[in-house]
Amino acid sequence: MQEYVIGIKIASTMIVAAFLVGAPTLANSINAPYSEQFRMDKGEAYGTIASTQSQQGDSPAWLLSGHWKTNIINKTIDDFNQSNPASFDAMFSMVMLNGSAKHQHQVSNFSLTDVKDENDIVVYKGQSTVTMKDGPVTEIPTEIKIHNNNVISIWFDPTKVNTHFGVSPIYGALFTEKEMKSKGTVDHKNNI
Repeated sequence: MQEYVIGIKIASTMIVAAFLVGAPTLANSINAPYSEQFRMDKGEAYGTIASTQSQQGDSPAWLLSGHWKTNIINKTIDDFNQSNPASFDAMFSMVMLNGSAKHQHQVSNFSLTDVKDENDIVVYKGQSTVTMKDGPVTEIPTEIKIHNNNVISIWFDPTKVNTHFGVSPIYGALFTEKEMKSKGTVDHKNNI
């Protein structure tokens, strides 16, 4: 019986890991507006959100899982203008670790104000809109960091969102163009 329980735990862990790591494949395999919204076009980067957030203390309380898309990576502030604005969009679910209180958030309307290269971390600062329970909150100071072109951290000013996401950044992964092509989520019509 104990071997059966261990087998179930291992299988459950593998399913969750496959979802978090293979989310682009899953998104591509379903015919939904969500997967189309997050197709990668030329000049864009794409990835997943897979983060745990703490409300108080060091113990994680929430699991965040979703997708993000942007056109700011490897660019400077001078690369953008009114006809070619910077963008960062995200959709993610947030659920307590006990499985309760599941809800979703969307991030949009990102406006870039500063870009700094700090060794292997590029910091993009700006403001964004985040959907919350009582409606969208606008002009939230936002900091997006790209670590070694592999990891993304997204930080929203906690005072603007009632520390809803805790005080630490939300983390995720950045997919390379090669990874996106292997998962079938790159729009090949745009020759990327």
